[in-house]
Formats: sequence, C-alpha cells, structure tokens
Amino acid sequence: MATNHGTMQPVYESSSAASRVDLLRRFAPTIHATNLVAMQRTMRVETNNVEMLALVLKFFERHQHGTPSVPEFVWRIILESDNRLDPSGARLSAFSNGGLRYVNIGQMSFLAVDLEKREGKAFLDPAFVHADARFRHRPPVDILFCMTAASLGLAALSGGCVGNNNRGVLIFGPPNSGKTTACYLAAESGMEFHADQVIFADARSNSLAVWGDPFPAVFRPETLAYLSELRDRCRQSTYGNCSFYYFDKGPMQAPRTKPVVPICSLFLDRSGRGDAQLSEMKPRAALSRFYEYMLFAEDAKVDPQIGAAMHALTRTPAYSLTYNTDPKIAADVMVKMLK
Repeated sequence: MATNHGTMQPVYESSSAASRVDLLRRFAPTIHATNLVAMQRTMRVETNNVEMLALVLKFFERHQHGTPSVPEFVWRIILESDNRLDPSGARLSAFSNGGLRYVNIGQMSFLAVDLEKREGKAFLDPAFVHADARFRHRPPVDILFCMTAASLGLAALSGGCVGNNNRGVLIFGPPNSGKTTACYLAAESGMEFHADQVIFADARSNSLAVWGDPFPAVFRPETLAYLSELRDRCRQSTYGNCSFYYFDKGPMQAPRTKPVVPICSLFLDRSGRGDAQLSEMKPRAALSRFYEYMLFAEDAKVDPQIGAAMHALTRTPAYSLTYNTDPKIAADVMVKMLK
C-alpha cells in the first residue's frame, strides 16, 4: 500500500505491479555454484539450475586443470521457463558501450556484462540446456564468455587456429573463406584443431600466447557435400532461415587445453583464380587487419593490455593467401608451416 500525498488517501498497488518488482530476478536464489578455471583464469558461476551448471562445466572441461584461485569474474545465470521462446529461431540483438555489453535473445532472455564490476548476468529459458543443447542452439555460454574475455586480459578475435607441438598458425578471413574446412583438413593431417570461430590472445602472458575457443566447430551445409564423412559426425541446427552443422572438435584436441605460441597468421582470400598466391604482409597492414577481426573493437582503446596483445601479433609473420575454391590448398599451407 502507498499513500497519495495530495489527498492522504491510501493507494493500493495492483498485483500486476507487484509482479514487476524483480524483473531482472536480482533476488532469485542461486543455490548451485562453483569456481571454474578457463584459460588459467578463475570464474565463479552461480545459477538456480543444476543442468546449467553442468553445461558450463562441460563447456570448459578441457580447461579444468590447475587449482581454482580467487574468482576474477562472477556469472549469475537464472533459468525460468518462457513458453513463447523457441531457441532455434530466437532473434539476437546486441550493443556494447565501453565496459557494458548486452545481448537480447527473443522476447525475454538476455545476457549482460559489466566489465568494471566484473559481473555477468543472464536470464534464460531452460530450453537452452535441454536435449544436448551444445549442438542444437547457439549456446549462451559462448556468448557470455566472449563478452567477459577483455576483463580477463584476453583479446578476442574472430578467427581459427591449428597447432602442432604447442606452436600454432592463426587463420583469419571473411565468412565462407574456408577457415573451418581448412582447419578441419589440417587436423585430419595430424594437426590439433584449436579453434574455428574465436581465438583469445593472452595479454597477461610474458610472451605471445593464444588460446583456442571451447565452442563446437560450425560447418555450412555445402561443406557436407564436399566432405561427406562429416554427415555422421555433425549435428544439424538452424537459426532463422539459416541451416548449419555443429561439429565436436574435441577428439582433434589434447585432453587438456594449452595455449599455443603463434608462428604466423594467415589471411584467407578465396577469390583467386589459377595457382594460389602467398604473399607476406607488412606489420602495419597486418595490425589493421587484426583490428578488423576483434569482437569488440573498443577493448584495445580502453585496456592497454589488450592493445599490447594486438601489437604483439604483428611480431610474427602475417601472410595473405589468395586461392580458388578448394580449402585443401589452405590446409596444406598451414600444415607445411607447422612442419
């Protein structure tokens, strides 16, 4: 009950108003919690759903070596059913401004991160953790980690990586440039498949070190016509009118994930005709290209550590590879560089 100060008459709040008091579920109990290690950083995960906790641990299971220390970041994840949400077709919208980042999923679900306070909060439908969700829907855990990375001293770039004996080749290129297929083919030749979506340059390392992403690889439908053996190894998923396939690259990785020391970077250009052309790039041109692939461009401006990591990438050679439609050409170049 409230008071109308003009007439001193009581004003009763409606039940609908009372139900809107805690829209962000700030006071929802999160009885399931753990400290986990990811890329040698400790994060605390708190949630009201034991399946979500299991999903997060599964996501980072290859990083779970070493003893957790004092948490550097806290994720608070609330799951509550919303019958209006279909995760396979939920629209995503996002914005970032300095240390604040926000992603909206459909009508009700969202993820929000405050880098200065080192807190991330999510409100999600339980459908995101049901029925092998890592390979059916865009996993919110990967979005949340990418939004958090800068606060952990990790420069996140859209790219791939294959490695051999703790050495790695970084792969960059626009959509449909052959990054994922080339990485897969290189791994089939004995290399380790570290990433095809995001790489994380470690700004805290004494020397340049790069971590691969913990996410499943993503193939386009046309790739399965080119690599028929993938049909029995991928899980089909959709987003809006797009169809794609998730691939568990875990068997092509070491049981415990370690960073690689990059020996070079390779920028793919699939528009070539005739023989492939490999040309070395000048450091200034390479730095400009690296910035193009940053997930959050303001990080290097706001955080000197992130800017230093970006410049460190230019201390190793960078090449432009122009080739025709066959990603095996790019894979062979990557394998040759690592051997």
